[in-house]
Amino acid sequence: MPAFIDELDEAGINLAVVMGRSAPMPFGNVSNADVAELVATFPERFIGFGSVGGNQAATRDSVDEIVSLGLVGVALDNGYWNLHDDDPGLFALYARLEKEGLILSLTNSIVIAPDLSYCMPVHIERVAIRFPALRIVVPHGAWPWTTQMCAVAFKCPNVYVAPDIYMHLPNIPGSDHYLQAANSFLSYRLMYASSYPIRPLGQSVRQFEQLGFESDEIRARCKGANAAELLRLVK
Repeated sequence: MPAFIDELDEAGINLAVVMGRSAPMPFGNVSNADVAELVATFPERFIGFGSVGGNQAATRDSVDEIVSLGLVGVALDNGYWNLHDDDPGLFALYARLEKEGLILSLTNSIVIAPDLSYCMPVHIERVAIRFPALRIVVPHGAWPWTTQMCAVAFKCPNVYVAPDIYMHLPNIPGSDHYLQAANSFLSYRLMYASSYPIRPLGQSVRQFEQLGFESDEIRARCKGANAAELLRLVK
């Protein structure tokens, strides 16, 4: 952890979000307790999301644990469990998160699913419409469905997009759609993320900063201010 803190400092990152993970083998897990311990050890550097997954997706105990640990959101990797995000079995969980004011993270891309149908943004759209007070963030930006993801965010004001490497990695097909949206209707709801440890933190930050944002104000919002607002770190 000291080495990682040094890497955060070198990249100019003051506060990082860490996600729990509930996934079947071989994808592995990061427990809610481990996330909470990290946040408690470095409270000025980390904000934590718990996780729920698979056959425990609608259980009261899982959310009770996340609330009791003081985590701010819940991360789901539904594709790993062969579930679409709008599976009716998840609705009770979504309703609870909406009631608790927790943020829902729905990781979506071709690599978090058995096939392309699982990361189609229409599944997120249906959830966002059914639960309009539920704040939803989409890590990986539902790549490669970039235009469709931007369309869902255009329609649903409770949807935030964090394309991470699918936006700032050079020559990713469709990445320009995220940038176009950030320069217009999505300038308050697109957020930087690193996909660490896929690439070094500093490299990811530099590549994001070099994107063709139309103004420094939009760049600053997408780099951190939008996330701070979503996490309610600013009033």
